[in-house]
Amino acid sequence: MMKFFYILFFGVITFSCQKVIDVDVTDMEPKLVIEANYDATNEIVTVNISKTRNVFGTSEIVRVSGASIEIINEVGDVEALEDLGEGKYELTNYAPTFLSSYQMRVDLDGVIYESSAFLPEVVPLDTLVSVFDPGSLFTSEGFVVFMGFQDPPGPNFYRAMRIVNGDTLENRGAQFLFDDSFSEGNYQEVPFFSSRYEVGDTVTVELRSYSEDAFRFYIDLFNIAGDNGQSAAPANPTSSWTNDAFGHFAAWGFSGRTIIIEE
Repeated sequence: MMKFFYILFFGVITFSCQKVIDVDVTDMEPKLVIEANYDATNEIVTVNISKTRNVFGTSEIVRVSGASIEIINEVGDVEALEDLGEGKYELTNYAPTFLSSYQMRVDLDGVIYESSAFLPEVVPLDTLVSVFDPGSLFTSEGFVVFMGFQDPPGPNFYRAMRIVNGDTLENRGAQFLFDDSFSEGNYQEVPFFSSRYEVGDTVTVELRSYSEDAFRFYIDLFNIAGDNGQSAAPANPTSSWTNDAFGHFAAWGFSGRTIIIEE
């Protein structure tokens, strides 16, 4: 049996390359937020930079442009990201070397912020199947989607993203994060029990492979939020950046499959 977690993002953290979520944090003074992702499958590096707001504040988010950002691979090759404005930075066609580490360096007004990330191998998603559930007192009627894959030896950490009828599920409950601590090396058939689908629905699943550091960062966010998504004592999760910047740098790839629900 795998351990499952649903995750909530704090600060100005990206759910995907397109959407930025604003959540207040506890600092009295604005703090730099750097959220960096290397999507190795699509060969794209994205960075969003902003400043936090006080938990009791009402001001608009300040997005930070004008930084110089570089990503460096294990052999020392350096590539610069393009400043797109409004705190967004990007590098495309950046070919990955799996099972290697990457360093990110951000120079903002002469202050250097650094972080590193390990890029694990992608675990292939073998199958998507649907099973009809007639429903009960606690669940509605509909089809449940199961994803099947072979978990490789050694510790592995996953996040399953879903795209349903063209819409990426980015709400808190749709973020499915899990590891293989109770199932290492076995074939897995993992259900999305929280969702029911109808005939004709198109469901795409992207099985992301995370490093343990990235996995723990998101688990910290979940624990801070609490089981109901609300924290009685808001706090900032541990950052991977130097110089007291908030945020994280994650490198990951994914394997994807699509199913159309049929009777």
